[in-house]
Amino acid sequence: MRFMARHVFKCVRSGLLMRKVAVFFQAGWAYDAASINTATLELAAVGIIPVVITFTEGHNLPDTLLMDGTNRFYLYIWETERQQHVEHVARCILCYSKPGQPLEQDKCRPDPECPAGTPGPQEVDVDLVFVVDSSYGVDADVYRGSLSLADAALEDLEVAEQPGASHLGARVALVTHTTPNFWPGVGRLPVLEGFHLTTYGNRKQMQRHVREAARPLQGTPALGHALEWTLENVLLAAPRPQKTQVFFAIVASETSSWDREKLWTLSLEAKCKGITLFVLALGPGVGTHELAELAELVSAPSEQHLLRLQGVSEPEVNYARGFTRAFLNLLKSGTNQYPPPELTEECGGLHRGDTCCN
Repeated sequence: MRFMARHVFKCVRSGLLMRKVAVFFQAGWAYDAASINTATLELAAVGIIPVVITFTEGHNLPDTLLMDGTNRFYLYIWETERQQHVEHVARCILCYSKPGQPLEQDKCRPDPECPAGTPGPQEVDVDLVFVVDSSYGVDADVYRGSLSLADAALEDLEVAEQPGASHLGARVALVTHTTPNFWPGVGRLPVLEGFHLTTYGNRKQMQRHVREAARPLQGTPALGHALEWTLENVLLAAPRPQKTQVFFAIVASETSSWDREKLWTLSLEAKCKGITLFVLALGPGVGTHELAELAELVSAPSEQHLLRLQGVSEPEVNYARGFTRAFLNLLKSGTNQYPPPELTEECGGLHRGDTCCN
C-alpha cells in the first residue's frame, strides 16, 4: 500500500471529477497491521482512495480507521459469494451511477444506495497545541508556510464551541518559539503564546489569529524549552483536559546544543504521560542528522508521527493537510496506545528530577 502511494500514481490526469482509487485484495492475516495504518496516512496525503477487500471475517485489518465516515476509505468483507457485491463497488466507488444508467463519474448524481460521506470539519475530541518554530534560522517564507499549515489543519477540525466547559470537539492552542534574548535561568519565557486552549470557541477566530501572527520572533532555537513550557502551562494545566492531547511541533531549524538534553528528557516525560508528540519537519533548516533525532523523539511509530516537507509549495501543503487529517482520524479510532507498551519499563524508571511534570 505504501509503495502504491509513493510510486504508482505519479502521473495522473487532472479534472474536477477525477479521482484516484486503489483496490487491494487481502486473502489472509496481515503480518504488520501498524504498517497498514501508516499506508492509509500516506494514501490520504496524496488523495488516493483505498478500497480493501478481504475474504475472511477473521482479518486483523484496521476497520475502525478505514470506515471513517468520509468516503475516503473502504473495507469490504467477501467471505461468502452473497457478500461479493461487485456491482456496488463499481457504482459507489469506481464510478457514480444510478441503476439502469451507464457507469459514470459524477459525484453530483450518485446512486442513492451508495453510502453518503460527511465531508467538512471532522469531529475529534482532542487538546491540540501547534508549536511553531520562529527562531532566527527560519526563513520568513518558511515561517509563513508553517502558519499556513496550521491554518489548513484548523479548516478540517470541528472546534469545541465551549472549550472551557465541554469535552466535545477540538480545543486548539498556538505557541511560537523562541523569543528574543531567551536564555535558560534568566527569567525570560522561551515562547510567545498566541492563544490558549480555552481562548476561542470558533475556528474562524483561530484562523484569523494564525494569519496575523506573521512576524517571526528570531530567538535562539530551543524546542526543548518550548516543549517544557507548553506542557507545564498549556496541556497539563488546561481545565477539563481531553483524553487525547497532542503536541504538534512544526520544526524548521536545528535546536541549540544546550537545549538538547531538555528536549530528550521532556519528550520522554510527555510520552510517558500519554501525550502524543507529532513533528512536521519543514524546509532546508532540518538536516539528515536532526531528522534522525526527531524520529527518536516523536511518538511511536515514527512513520505516523514525523512528516518531512522540503518546502511550502501548494502540493506540499495539500500533502501535509491530507496526512494531518488522516492522522487525527487515526487518533480518533484509538488504534495506537499512548504511551505504547514498549515504553512501560522506561517510563517506570524515569528519573523526573526537577522537570516540569513532577
